Amino acid sequence: MNSTLNERIKQARKHAGLTQKELADKVGISQTAIHKLEGGGSRSSRKTISIALTCGVDPIWLDTGRGEMALSGTSSYSTHEDHDHASGEFQRTFPLIARIPLISWDELAKFCGASKEDFNPEVISWIPVAPKASERCFAMKVPDDSMEPEFSEGEIIIIDPTREGSHNQFLVAHEGNNRPTFKQLIHHSDHRYLKPLNSRYPLIEVRGDLHVCGVTICKYKEYE
Repeated sequence: MNSTLNERIKQARKHAGLTQKELADKVGISQTAIHKLEGGGSRSSRKTISIALTCGVDPIWLDTGRGEMALSGTSSYSTHEDHDHASGEFQRTFPLIARIPLISWDELAKFCGASKEDFNPEVISWIPVAPKASERCFAMKVPDDSMEPEFSEGEIIIIDPTREGSHNQFLVAHEGNNRPTFKQLIHHSDHRYLKPLNSRYPLIEVRGDLHVCGVTICKYKEYE
């Protein structure tokens, strides 16, 4: 007998060892919403992927009941392969989803430049992203309106710390002991600048060593 979405959400939550409130806090919804999902009061949710990744289960399994509950392998990627052995037809295997940690700016200040082994910040929640993200990527919320109109305050940006940053790229960086900032890197003649896209903020000339924490590769937005 096939399980229902409500049953699978409850099973996933218990698999992760979370209470309803803990799961609700991690995915950004109310405990009442989780209670309704588990009790059958709600038949669907736009937070299904976030719930799956937070609980460490396969998003496809949680949504449809197909496949195995646990994410395959040790990677944070979920993969899908359809291979009809009878007909010999084969569809390309490809990553469907990855999850990366959402961290605070205070945590970034502690771990900016840390090696893979030493990068262990406190995680706010998990963000689903396209599989082009490297395994060291992390997510952050845009802290202010200095990068509007392209990036609004509160939007989530995906940062790849394996990239050094080049002219015109959006990146998170800091000069000396200053706090990391999110800006566009500009090279002009022999000078470097950190440019806010919002004209109300001043252009920052880089006069010393610039340490790049990572390059922004995409942004993620949820409406509910």
